[in-house]
Amino acid sequence: MKKIKMFGMMAAAALVLVVGCKKARPILPKSPLPPGTFQIQFTSKVSGPLELALNGVRIPVEQKKKKAKRLTIRGLSQGTHRYFIASHVDVIGPDVGEVEIGPDAGVFQVHFSQRLKIVAYDLAQTAVPKPDGLPGVMAVLE
Repeated sequence: MKKIKMFGMMAAAALVLVVGCKKARPILPKSPLPPGTFQIQFTSKVSGPLELALNGVRIPVEQKKKKAKRLTIRGLSQGTHRYFIASHVDVIGPDVGEVEIGPDAGVFQVHFSQRLKIVAYDLAQTAVPKPDGLPGVMAVLE
C-alpha cells in the first residue's frame, strides 16, 4: 500500500514539474501594426458596448461583432496619450493607462477582461450622450 502511494506521489510530482516548466507563449498581434495605431487584445471576449476616453475626450467605439477580443484605435499622433476604458457588463484591467506612440510602429497591449454577472436597473434614464471624438481618430471593437 505504501508503495502505491509513493508511486502516485512521484507521478503527481513529475506531472507538476512537466506542466510547470512548459514554455509560455507570448500573446502577439496577428500582423505588425502601422504607425499611429494602438491595439488592445483582451484575455476573453468582450460583449460591449465600450466607453473609450482618449486624452480626456470621449471617442465613439464601432462594434463589428457581438463579442470581440480586440480594440483597435487608429489615427493617433506621435507622443503620449492617456486612455480610459469602461464597460457596463465587462471588467477590464487595467482600465486607465498611458501609451507612447512612436514614429515607426504601432503599440500592442494585452488587457485582462472578465464578464460581470449583474443586473443594471434604470439604464434607460442614465443614457450618456453620444461621444464627440477627435478628428481622424477611429476606434473599432473587432
